[in-house]
Amino acid sequence: MARNPIYFESIQIGEKIEGLPRTVTETDIWTFAYLTADFFPLHTDVEFAKKTIFGKPIAQGMLVLSIALGMVDQVILSNYDVSSVIAFFGIKDVRFLRPVFIGDTIAASAEVVEKQDFDEKSGVVTYKLEVKNQRGELVLTALYSALIRKTPSK
Repeated sequence: MARNPIYFESIQIGEKIEGLPRTVTETDIWTFAYLTADFFPLHTDVEFAKKTIFGKPIAQGMLVLSIALGMVDQVILSNYDVSSVIAFFGIKDVRFLRPVFIGDTIAASAEVVEKQDFDEKSGVVTYKLEVKNQRGELVLTALYSALIRKTPSK
């Protein structure tokens, strides 16, 4: 199946991408800890976590962010030819608003909120990322950007 290319000009402010929900597991937390060396006891030590305001281990914030970005990417990858996407360009204003516990199911959405020319061949598209848990509570927000090629001149 041929997919349509995604170029800077074809992306519209207000477009929204909805990722498929995913349940966060203890294995996710431990795998992320091994990959990043983030063994902070709030995530990996049940007895330590019991004494915190959360009462049990929580997922690493960067794990939740990484999963959310992957959820959005999967939708884009399944719908478009992404050969025009040059690179992840940046992230800012990341806020971890609520904890994500083992067994929570999260869903991510991204909405195009800004477009800026970068140079004659590319532009920067900025998305507002929102992640909610199974109760519809907002657990994470961020703004992230991608550098995307402009439509080639003929």
